[in-house]
Amino acid sequence: MAGSGTVDSKSENELLLLVEGVNDCHAVFQLMWLVYRSDPIFGIHECGSDDKVLDSLASRIVSTRPRQKILGLILDSDIEGVHPEQVIQSRLDQLGARVGTYYPLPTVFPDGGLIIDPLSSRPEADRLPKLGVWLMPNNKAYGMFEDLLMGCLSDEVSAYTAAVVKKSKTDGVARFRDVHLSKAVIRTYMAWQDPPDVQYLGLAIKRGAFERIEAECKQFVEWLEQLFGAPSANRV
Repeated sequence: MAGSGTVDSKSENELLLLVEGVNDCHAVFQLMWLVYRSDPIFGIHECGSDDKVLDSLASRIVSTRPRQKILGLILDSDIEGVHPEQVIQSRLDQLGARVGTYYPLPTVFPDGGLIIDPLSSRPEADRLPKLGVWLMPNNKAYGMFEDLLMGCLSDEVSAYTAAVVKKSKTDGVARFRDVHLSKAVIRTYMAWQDPPDVQYLGLAIKRGAFERIEAECKQFVEWLEQLFGAPSANRV
């Protein structure tokens, strides 16, 4: 049912978006519904981790009969043990190691997200999907989906919630890792809503918890539309 929160996670859709976790699935689904009042025209498949997203990409590309015509990936820009200033390049290197012989990857990751066709010189070019990659939160900064949502909060709410969360860490009440500060802030903010719910980002988006989400996620949604097309243009 449209807008119900049901996520099409079938992994064989011709238009397919690979994401790390179930929260990414529901968040993207609800964001598309919020913007277009329509379900996504692409399937969303939860892989389980960043490595599994990359492995799934590689296995689909080398398949002799790939089912995807368009394949998108969303990866968080937070790699364990990698300095924040090097994480974008590390992601690009990971992509190069897996599909660099099939696609003309850039030397610098595009600010607006990556969308490329396979190398025309490849004998299998006609069967390879168009490829799109978005690095959360904005293709240039260290972080994850929650960092994108941080910008969807008002300055006052963001500052207040962050101050409370940081104090809880200083006082020894909270035990989250510093790299997950934005995740802790967003989850705390969600827990303060009515009803308090910290399970799914998509549910918070559906309930209107992020007042500036359309403006803050505009570039991300435009990347999805450029890659897959707009739902309104593909509905009868």
